Amino acid sequence: MVLSELTYPDGYQTEVMEIRAEQSIGKIFIFHGMLEHHERYIEFAHFLTENGYDVFICDLRGAGSSAHDQQTYGHLAPGDGFQQLVDDAQYLINRYEDDRPTYVLGHSFGSLLVRRLGQTMGHALAGVIVVAPPPHPGVAGEVGHRLIATAMKRKGATHQSRFFERLLFGRYNLKFLPARTDSDWLSSVPEEVDSYLDDSNCGGLPSLGFLHEVTRASLDVTTSARIHEHPKSLPVLFVAGMDDPVIHDGEGLNGIIEKYRKADVELSVATYDDARHEILREADREQVWSDILMWMKQNKIQ
Repeated sequence: MVLSELTYPDGYQTEVMEIRAEQSIGKIFIFHGMLEHHERYIEFAHFLTENGYDVFICDLRGAGSSAHDQQTYGHLAPGDGFQQLVDDAQYLINRYEDDRPTYVLGHSFGSLLVRRLGQTMGHALAGVIVVAPPPHPGVAGEVGHRLIATAMKRKGATHQSRFFERLLFGRYNLKFLPARTDSDWLSSVPEEVDSYLDDSNCGGLPSLGFLHEVTRASLDVTTSARIHEHPKSLPVLFVAGMDDPVIHDGEGLNGIIEKYRKADVELSVATYDDARHEILREADREQVWSDILMWMKQNKIQ
């Protein structure tokens, strides 16, 4: 495993983890979820390298120790913060461009990022893996986005709001009450929940700017118009736990799948009963990993 510093054109710095296979048949870029960091994917990354894939993972802008060092943890610039993430990802992928198949995998908020990459640079990719995907948030999401924009005008983009954090994500734990923690919705494995809660580079209150970009991306990337920008020949794999409240226990996933099918995109779906949001860290994680690997190998020729 190699850790290296990466500086984006605008000066923002992050850390890139490279884990190389002995005999590589392809490469995959993994993009983590909201308010977590790249080191949480090391176990999964080693599984992929053992099976022939070079893995590249970086802390997204506003996440991890790099963001703490630059005093930007939990913050994105409103208006262009999500586009900065897209530009960052394209910059990272282009650094390692070669003739091997290139896959992108994104978890949760990171899944919005890889879905957008499929729409903007899909012809350079071999496949898009969408894990625990937020669906289009509908009218409630539109209202929440406008309320956040209004609050930013009064309090500033860097203001941290417990109210809006609860408004957007507070319902996730309801189906697991009485719950041991406020984060039981993440995984059915108590040790994994505790690992998240004990990690200083996970959680915390996001800024209004960050929430603005999360809601804006959720409203934009998931529209039928955007999905029609995805090349029909670029395969997509959706991976989700059926007890994940982010996908509304399957209902939201069904809506996403229907839009991709209407766009005639090559599509595969893998769902897992009794699994929650962090599907890559669930009790049956090795089955999930193996299913992803099998799909990648089936879609390695472009």
